[in-house]
Order: sequence, then C-alpha cells, then structure tokens
Amino acid sequence: MTAKTPCPRVIFIRHGQTEWSKSGQHTSRTDIPLTEFGIKQMRNTGKALIGNSPLNMIKPQNLTHIFVSPRKRAQQTCELILESLDENCKNLLKIETDQNIREWEYGDYEGLKTQEIRDSRHKRKIDPPTRTWNIWRDGCENGENYLDVTERLDEFIKKIQAIHAKSLEEDKPSDVIVIAHGHILRCLVTRWVRKELNKDPMLMIDAGGVGVLSYQHHNVDEPSIYLAGAFTVPVEEEGADV
Repeated sequence: MTAKTPCPRVIFIRHGQTEWSKSGQHTSRTDIPLTEFGIKQMRNTGKALIGNSPLNMIKPQNLTHIFVSPRKRAQQTCELILESLDENCKNLLKIETDQNIREWEYGDYEGLKTQEIRDSRHKRKIDPPTRTWNIWRDGCENGENYLDVTERLDEFIKKIQAIHAKSLEEDKPSDVIVIAHGHILRCLVTRWVRKELNKDPMLMIDAGGVGVLSYQHHNVDEPSIYLAGAFTVPVEEEGADV
C-alpha cells in the first residue's frame, strides 16, 4: 500500500518565556524580549522540531510558510527555532509577519495580572461583587473584545486554508508554522473549529508550547484539532491512516 501524502498541518508555537509571561502579566503591545531561559527554551525546541532526522516533527522541505506576530518576542522565537537550519534551507523559507496574529489588544489592562483586573473592576463598580471579569465574555477596556479578535483571525484562517487547499489539489505536503501568543493562539484553535470566542474555550498553552491543527479525511472543509499524534520513531513504513 502506498502511503498518502501527509495531510496539511498548522504547527502553532507560543513565543518563549518573557519576564511578563513568567509573572502572569497581560502582554500585548509591550515589546519585551525573551528571558535567558526563553532563549534556551526556543533554541532547543527548534532543534527538536525542524530537521531531516527521522525524529524531527517537521521536515524543512514540507515547510511552505511561516507566519509570525510582529511583536519582538515572537520574532525572536522565530529566529531561534530556525537557528539550527543551514543558510541555504533558511533562504528558501517563506516567512511573513502578520498583524492578524498579534496578541489580543489588552488596552487598559496591559501589564496587569488577572486578579488585579478583577479587583479594579469591582472597585470601580464595573462588575458587581457576584460577577468576575472574563476576557472572553467581557473583553478589555480600550482594547479588543471577542468580536474584534474573531474578525481578524477568521481572515487569517482563510489565508492558511487557501494555502492548504492548493497543496491538497497538487497532492503535496504543506506544514505551516504560526508563531504568536497565549491568548491569540487559544483563539486561533477555537476559531479553527468554528466555535465562538465569547466563552472560555478551556485551553492552555505554556510559553514555548507547541500544538497542531489539521483536517479530517484530508479535507480542508473539515478542520480539526490534532489532539496527539504517534511518537515519531525511525521506522521504515509510514502510516497512511490519517
């Protein structure tokens, strides 16, 4: 039996650790770099993630696009995960900065921790004592709400799915890397499977975390969350059942 061409995938990566991701402060426009730990974290992630070893998850020749948030911490993460690739390989990559995957605009809540936001809203009587602020339902003062985020992410998803539709038509593999932020990536996953953003999707992703989106039945009209794949092991025969 001949193995199918691998189904197109989105491999999404949250930027490495920053001082504010470490402390739990909401970080949108504030352009802070990775910590020393974050640098080591993403350099090692890149070595494990991309390469021609049978143990690498992404083969460079299958990597058709990389989309990166404009923020420094995401741009730095992109450089680090590609660092171990040779220059000829890097020169062939299509890397694009995309404003639509910048972090949720936190407005007045920039730099604050969740409890500080909730306490402030209670103190100013925006929320009654029995109501707790929730970014998904309530949005951010002088920032974005879920409808704003939905609009820009839906535009971004259309762009990715057009790339994948072409690869399926041509029977070619297509891995797309997306490097962005904690809230916006949880929103991306939620909108990928066409769920509304006005409720907490109950998803988590650590700084430096990696996840995968794909399609059922090799069909771009059946977007799915890739919960977990088989471990990559050096075997001679590839599976064809996905």
